[in-house]
Amino acid sequence: MTAEGKILVDKQALLGNLLQEQQELTAVEEFAQKHTNKEIPVQKKYYESLIPLSQPKEGEQFAFKVNLDACTGCKACVTACHNLNGLDEDETWRDVGLLRGGNREESSQQHVTSACHHCLDPACASGCPVNAYDKDPVTGIVKHLDDQCIGCQYCILKCPYEVPKYNKRLGIVRKCDMCTHRLEVGEAPACVQSCPTSAISIQIVDQEAVLEESQASAVVPGAPSSEYTQPTTTYESTKPLQKNMLSSDYYALTPQHSHPPLVGMLVLTQLSIGAFCVDVLINLLQKSPLISEMQPFHSVVALCLGLLALSVSVLHIGRPQYAYRALLGLRTSWLSREILGFNIFAGLATVYAALFWLGPIESFIGMDLPLFLKSTGLREGIGIGVAVSGILGIICSIMIYDDCKKELWRGSITGLKFFGTALCLGLTTILLAALAGVYIMKPEHAVDVHSVYTSKLSLLMVVAFTAKLTWEATIFRHLNTPTYSMFKRSALLMKNHLSLATKVRYFFGTIGGVIIPSVIYFATVQAQQGSSSFILVLAVASFVFALIGEFCERFLFFAAVVSKKMPGGV
Repeated sequence: MTAEGKILVDKQALLGNLLQEQQELTAVEEFAQKHTNKEIPVQKKYYESLIPLSQPKEGEQFAFKVNLDACTGCKACVTACHNLNGLDEDETWRDVGLLRGGNREESSQQHVTSACHHCLDPACASGCPVNAYDKDPVTGIVKHLDDQCIGCQYCILKCPYEVPKYNKRLGIVRKCDMCTHRLEVGEAPACVQSCPTSAISIQIVDQEAVLEESQASAVVPGAPSSEYTQPTTTYESTKPLQKNMLSSDYYALTPQHSHPPLVGMLVLTQLSIGAFCVDVLINLLQKSPLISEMQPFHSVVALCLGLLALSVSVLHIGRPQYAYRALLGLRTSWLSREILGFNIFAGLATVYAALFWLGPIESFIGMDLPLFLKSTGLREGIGIGVAVSGILGIICSIMIYDDCKKELWRGSITGLKFFGTALCLGLTTILLAALAGVYIMKPEHAVDVHSVYTSKLSLLMVVAFTAKLTWEATIFRHLNTPTYSMFKRSALLMKNHLSLATKVRYFFGTIGGVIIPSVIYFATVQAQQGSSSFILVLAVASFVFALIGEFCERFLFFAAVVSKKMPGGV
């Protein structure tokens, strides 16, 4: 080969290597190279082509538009959003996920970038108890009012797209506002301006058209139904996405946040309400001097546990000093209604308990109280009010989670769990309070207490706990179903990742709610005064074990919930 021929071959090889290297450039490297070669204009008019130059008209609003064909998953939008909005290290307002699908002959995948969808009916706004969200009447952008937020995090549970993010340092929730401050001066949002392929833009959409398209549809395959909040983001592609496409992390099960303060608050409030309801019901159904003597002690125990529950709930608020704002959302928020209901319950329960102690109160203040305060009718009426307000509070608690539109939090399922806990722990609490009261204050009435309270309550406990535990265990039947439903995924979480909590729940629930109460029942059939201390020890053990079991059940209620979400796994 001649020297000229060798040089020609080398040039061809070099050219081939350069072309191959060019093909292997990442989207970021390609963008950087074009920027270096000044192939991409950097002047403002280039970015103005990606945003509307006029304000929306009536019935219209701004919305994100994503060209899926152009999205490479480079996450430049995530980085720009993080940096230009000054987010904390672990805080993101925009995410990039991956869809996978197809068949053995032809598989496919698609990167998906997403942020707040600035919905027509934003669930975050309707659920917020302090009205910390505002949907701009002109632009349609859903803004979060940081100064108004108390950090209750309910909007995180309400949003099906997991858009609001909790900032632990600030004690509040924050989210994408479409870089409103940039749009107002004619500049594109950070994510739009940073995308090297111009995959993201801002458009004006017709709200009526969005509403029609949201019926029984989803923004991308596998995402939550758009019917709930009517998201405005548009995803476009020249090739239709296959129907079987799922998020790349769809089969990667991960326990959710367990919200310990909510676990404590829910269990203890339902315990207190259940105890009051059981005590009031016993008093109405069975008139007895013994019951009248025991009720003061029962009411104080139930009241103290209820007040403890309300105190624990404050731990879930990032800025508890502003908790007084929580009633501002009464018109739309079930959380505001729950807070009002429980406060009414606590107030009435305090009055109810105080009516049993009028004698010591008169001695303490040194004067006689009005006679009507001492009437049995007034006390019974307030007792019924306590029970009714408590039941309404539990209903509000149920609606809080039913309104999140998660399959495992449907009202029927949540209702059985919450009212089941109130009944089971209410029986357990009154049983313990009755035995403790007679052992401490009225040991001479031990046999009568066993007859009136112990035998009946322990038997009811066995029935209630057996029914609740059996019903809860029915979720495991979904393990054998061929489809990968939300119920099956939750059951798999409980069986694998959360197996310890599941075992503790059923072990302690069975011991404390079924076995020990059965022993108590048979022990009281021929119980004598001298055996009261033994039965009291059993009642204490039953209460502790049952309470631990219910705490675990409520932990699983949060940690094992599974729902549809935007694509992840990148």
